[in-house]
Amino acid sequence: MKNWILPIAVLGVSGLGLMFASERGRAQLRSFFDRLAASEDPFSEFNQAIENELEHIQRTLNELTEALKA
Repeated sequence: MKNWILPIAVLGVSGLGLMFASERGRAQLRSFFDRLAASEDPFSEFNQAIENELEHIQRTLNELTEALKA
């Protein structure tokens, strides 16, 4: 089947339409976005690990600079 994108797109759009058409679907979407807005940053732990690694690299580069100056 060469033209599989169109049927999948139609099914996806109709599914979203059904979500917005029913009160229960709208309530589920509101609940999802409320939980998403209330939750903390999902990448906070990853961001902290990257920040720590960058600080370590900066300290190492500073030490290397001091060693090369001496």
